[in-house]
Amino acid sequence: MKVGQWMALCGALLLPSVVAADPIAGSTVQVGAWRISAFTRGPAGPFDHCTLYRVQNQGFGLAIGYTAHGVWTLAAEAPDWGLVSKESYTVTLQVAGTTYTANGVAFGARDMAVNVAPEIFGQLKSGQQLAVSANQKHYTITLDGIEPARQRARDCVTHYAAVQLPAMPDRTPAAPFPGAAPSSAPSSSPALVTAIQSLLARLGHDPGPPNGVVGLKTNMAISAFQKSSGLSGDGQPSEAVRAQLERAVAARGGPGSGTGTAPASAAVRPDVPHEKKLAGTGTGFFISPDMLVTNNHVVAGCAELKLRKNGGDTSGVHLVATSASDDLAVLRAPRPSPSFLKLRVGAPIRPAEPVLVFGYPLAQALSSAGNTTLGNVTALSGLRDDSRYIQISAAVQPGNSGGPAIDESGRLMGVVVSKLNAVAFARLTGDIPQNVNFAIKVSTLVSFLEAHNVRYEPAEAAAAELPVTQRAERAEASSTQIECYK
Repeated sequence: MKVGQWMALCGALLLPSVVAADPIAGSTVQVGAWRISAFTRGPAGPFDHCTLYRVQNQGFGLAIGYTAHGVWTLAAEAPDWGLVSKESYTVTLQVAGTTYTANGVAFGARDMAVNVAPEIFGQLKSGQQLAVSANQKHYTITLDGIEPARQRARDCVTHYAAVQLPAMPDRTPAAPFPGAAPSSAPSSSPALVTAIQSLLARLGHDPGPPNGVVGLKTNMAISAFQKSSGLSGDGQPSEAVRAQLERAVAARGGPGSGTGTAPASAAVRPDVPHEKKLAGTGTGFFISPDMLVTNNHVVAGCAELKLRKNGGDTSGVHLVATSASDDLAVLRAPRPSPSFLKLRVGAPIRPAEPVLVFGYPLAQALSSAGNTTLGNVTALSGLRDDSRYIQISAAVQPGNSGGPAIDESGRLMGVVVSKLNAVAFARLTGDIPQNVNFAIKVSTLVSFLEAHNVRYEPAEAAAAELPVTQRAERAEASSTQIECYK
């Protein structure tokens, strides 16, 4: 492909500071450290592409675009690049031990589209860094979490490529989700959308904040609910969708699901009192005196969260940030913890190294003081080679979710997330797997924390090895049980 042809495609990918493309309102979602948005080609133009974008060292930003034709493109920005608009520059990119030389064309003093070989996109993976050199300036950016962000960009294109955007504000809006027919009916009211978003969250879907605004996350959450319930639908908010959600919440015994004649919509009305019931438990651990980390699935849809430790409970826990795609959440505790864990940053995790897991499994059955298990790192990726995870042999049970996995020096190396379903696996293969459990890598957690401006403390790179008893004490002192009430 000639440079001019490739740049014509790259021109579709534009950073947020470039005015030739316009973001579609409500399309932006955050996936870990990456921001995904859909763009039109100029004001009120047709859908053009979706972009995953992040900023890191020295304000260096990377944008990776995906068009409706299945073409990946790349652009970058840096505050001090000192480029001349429309000038061409030689760009050197290094990733995964491979060096690429490419042509770049500047949009302005800080932005350029890069004519890079298509095969580079297969090299952009979590655990890697991309180094970019141009105009005598050198930058690096971490690619952790890029796999789910890239998939979300594909989903974004699938969605918006099927939508005919209105050319004028007063035209009838087109369907906001694939397969839906345009309608002349007025758009859903903010109150209806807020109710639907709240119900979706109670059922464990992630529609984004309950703000009454329909965006891609809300559309996708509605569609996911419809598919999981065996319902046909278009992912659009409607009174019918709210009724379906209310029935699903009632069937699960959620708030407002009593057998009386009160409307199920009371489940999302804050002015209607109801008795909250314990719906589940998990584990969390502190990364600073007042901030703790757990899994998103531990806190999703909870009307109230409590911390329980040594027989006492603490209310007033505040949810700070969540990521359904990475299954991570940050909470703010009302009272500081005397102990917290430091994060293992910059030290690669190695196969077979020891790991200690602490948590509160099988609540009301096992010890309320928590349980410690030991094992090893058995693989550096999760199911289907998902590089956001590590596989560990330390035993975990329901209730361990969100707990810490620490190394021989007491540094956090992962967040316990799941175990392999041995029964389901045995049905498929005829063999029962043993000690196959997973933790979210600390690098994935770091990207999530940085994306939400949550402070953490890196551990010393050459920390001394600790006796297993000291590691267990450190993990226990920094951890707490989390109770979810609905």
